[in-house]
Amino acid sequence: MNIPMITGHLAAIFTVSMWSLTYIATKYLLNTFTPTEILLIRFVIGIITLKLLWPKGMGFDFKREPYFILAGLFGVCLYFLTENYALTKTTACNVGIILAITPLFTAITTKIFYGSSEKLTISFFLGFFASFIGIVLLSVKGSADLAFHPIGDILAVLAGLIWSFYSVLTKKTNNYGYNAIVVTRRTFLYGIIFILPFALFSGIENVTLANFANPLNLTYMLFLGIGASALCFASWNYAVKSIGAVPTIIYLYATPSITILFAYLLLGEMLTLEGFIGCGLITLGLLISQGFISKLYQFCKNRLTEK
Repeated sequence: MNIPMITGHLAAIFTVSMWSLTYIATKYLLNTFTPTEILLIRFVIGIITLKLLWPKGMGFDFKREPYFILAGLFGVCLYFLTENYALTKTTACNVGIILAITPLFTAITTKIFYGSSEKLTISFFLGFFASFIGIVLLSVKGSADLAFHPIGDILAVLAGLIWSFYSVLTKKTNNYGYNAIVVTRRTFLYGIIFILPFALFSGIENVTLANFANPLNLTYMLFLGIGASALCFASWNYAVKSIGAVPTIIYLYATPSITILFAYLLLGEMLTLEGFIGCGLITLGLLISQGFISKLYQFCKNRLTEK
């Protein structure tokens, strides 16, 4: 495995770990702000952060620009509006668990648009099956706070489908050879443009200095803007460019385990024994899907052969 591959996997792990906390942060901020207000503020903070990190821009190409526009629409506006509204109708645990099906959506959409360039192996499906069992176990008995919330849970599924289209678009925009920060900033710009009509329609009366005087409101909003938006979108784009859309998206299998851990620590959403087993199965599914189990088996087999 070469250096770009290693750094690509590390970037994906970093991104998913950070994003697993966004459900917790957003769930708390929804006590003060509307979903649209949170979305607008976090991406304004994000685009400012990216501009400070990398002031250089990129040219305007009429043939390429539609892909950045669509990436902003799907990956910034539609996905996060859907996710944020889902969090108003269901628990942080439910959203984190349901969005673990996103890799399957992404694998299917990527296969449709790119054909043989993204291979779907037996390991991928075996890993998905193991993770799916873990997700079901978590959903049924894993958390004392888990229950079926039709509207919120359906919105979470829709968010996963929307993100799969964003992943396909990211694969396209990364092929242009631009710096990951520049690509992310251009995507944020269009995302904010699409968010603005929703913000103007619903109003932004909660965006006041008094609300940001709350240390947790300020901390969580800065985390969403700088960490989960600016840094993570750039690292996600880098990971997709380095290891491919499907291998990157597979790391989302780890989201439920991380989300539930922090939901317990920060929100008090309790986890049962079945929940721990479910998290273990999800982790096993991740290892199988990425081919780590087969590589370990081959390594052991070669060592035994040498002896």
